[in-house]
Amino acid sequence: MRIEKQGNLEVIVFENLERSGMVRHCFTTRHGGVSTGVWASMNMGLSRGEDVAAVRENYRILGGALGFSAENFVTSQQTHTTNVKRVTAADAGQGVWKERCYADVDGLITDEKGIPLVIFGADCVPVFLLDRRHKAIGMAHCGWKGTGERMAEKTLKAMMQAFGTEPKDVAAAVGPSIGKCCFQVDAPVVELFEKNIPFAREIIFDDPSEEGKYKIDLWETNRRLLADMGVEDIEVAGLCTMCDQERFYSHRGMGEKRGVMAGVMELR
Repeated sequence: MRIEKQGNLEVIVFENLERSGMVRHCFTTRHGGVSTGVWASMNMGLSRGEDVAAVRENYRILGGALGFSAENFVTSQQTHTTNVKRVTAADAGQGVWKERCYADVDGLITDEKGIPLVIFGADCVPVFLLDRRHKAIGMAHCGWKGTGERMAEKTLKAMMQAFGTEPKDVAAAVGPSIGKCCFQVDAPVVELFEKNIPFAREIIFDDPSEEGKYKIDLWETNRRLLADMGVEDIEVAGLCTMCDQERFYSHRGMGEKRGVMAGVMELR
């Protein structure tokens, strides 16, 4: 993982995905766009209350700087589900330039070139999946609920069903999100993880600062879910969005008056 800068634009890129030569990808930061006020400056969310023209200009900036097919961005419509949509050329532009014709989608997959898949985060875990053999990609939005309901695994399974993906052929990346340093939860969240995650007791910790509170390692949970399926090439950013609010938007740190980052990946 490295932080890449082009002028004021700052993005996170993953070396294992880049080495493949098969994709363009990044996870955006707060820097490099035209958004102002509470959204400053690289807000990628068109539903945050900001003027749509400014957000679309951010997409143009990102596309121009990194070579994405800017007219073809396709975005998720995140409601903390485990629903995965297969994207085709017919979907190009939905969520940015066109109104979406789908809802309740937290994962996107495709094997078609030139369609940048976009998911959003401001503490939630973005997961990137690249099938190097079958030339297919997937993006998964894994908040605490999605992580607890094994969203990364379900997105990979959707790729296996749609494209014949085998986990051993996959390069994966776990992007910036809230780290276990900051992700304090209470008993109901712990119960969800204990119900669905076989190794839950290995990623849940008592929080010594407050009785009845716990910390959960979302990075390791998502990494382990993929590894247990047979994915060997996994890169973890290890950057906490709540710790670094100068670089990232953070829901827990900022509340609702903020922008969102985007995880973006496109087959070349």
